[in-house]
Amino acid sequence: MALLEIAKLGNPILRKIAEPIAVEECRDPAFQLFLDDMIETMQKRDGVGLAAPQVFRSKQAIVIHSGSSSRYPDAPDVSLLVLLNPRLTFLSEEKVEGWEGCLSLDNLRGKVPRSLRVTVDGFNRSMEPMSFEAEGFLSVVLQHEIDHLQGKVFLDRMEDFSTLTHLAEFERYWIPQPTEVV
Repeated sequence: MALLEIAKLGNPILRKIAEPIAVEECRDPAFQLFLDDMIETMQKRDGVGLAAPQVFRSKQAIVIHSGSSSRYPDAPDVSLLVLLNPRLTFLSEEKVEGWEGCLSLDNLRGKVPRSLRVTVDGFNRSMEPMSFEAEGFLSVVLQHEIDHLQGKVFLDRMEDFSTLTHLAEFERYWIPQPTEVV
């Protein structure tokens, strides 16, 4: 397996609509290796999700996996998910606003409103159909990664840029600090 290079904001691949994956392509061992490389890259870069366009492949593939990490200390445990050709349906008009970052936008965080609940239809890495509901953290991660397949980054979803902050300043000013007991 290999660690893949991450496309950074400004690279045109991040603004393209990704191509669907055909069954024949999915069965190609080289494509399966690419999915393994995506998983390894996401984990080594301490991400909770990664979309194929972020690693210079304009294809509709995302990987998600989370647990507590240095980038996301409060992330819940989410089993490894490989999703191909995903489609979202929003189940709730209710939105939740939360902090997001992105491997393609180094050292930036911003508050983004996202739907609280979604349904996702797509395929697993064997091109078997999948359909499931997600809410909370997983719903947000799915929306973030599927946005990449539509040529969007989290900045495009922000409603208030006053929360856009550099990671060091985020950690200094936005993360609640423990109170000192005297």
